Amino acid sequence: MSKKKTQFTMVSSVELDELRQDRARLNALESCCWDVSFESHSNGMDGDYTIGIEIIGHYMGKPSRRVLGENYNENLRAAIDQALTAEAYPPERPEYDQYGNPERRRA
Repeated sequence: MSKKKTQFTMVSSVELDELRQDRARLNALESCCWDVSFESHSNGMDGDYTIGIEIIGHYMGKPSRRVLGENYNENLRAAIDQALTAEAYPPERPEYDQYGNPERRRA
């Protein structure tokens, strides 16, 4: 019986930490069923565009689509991090007034 050779890739502790953070981001997207939305916005007359990224959660109550994280500098990691560090993570369903605006609870 021959032994199968295993290959290892050496990474620094900083790279390993970054990979672990990326894994946590992907796990959050998967476990919370968040959508990632890319929106293109014109920069004006020069024909250039910028891409905005939104992390969207889906809820039974209105509004059913809520933006949990956003970044308009084309940085997906920053948008996910913002969603992860929202006021209540995992996001709890806030109360809404008669106009559909979220109410802040007083401490």
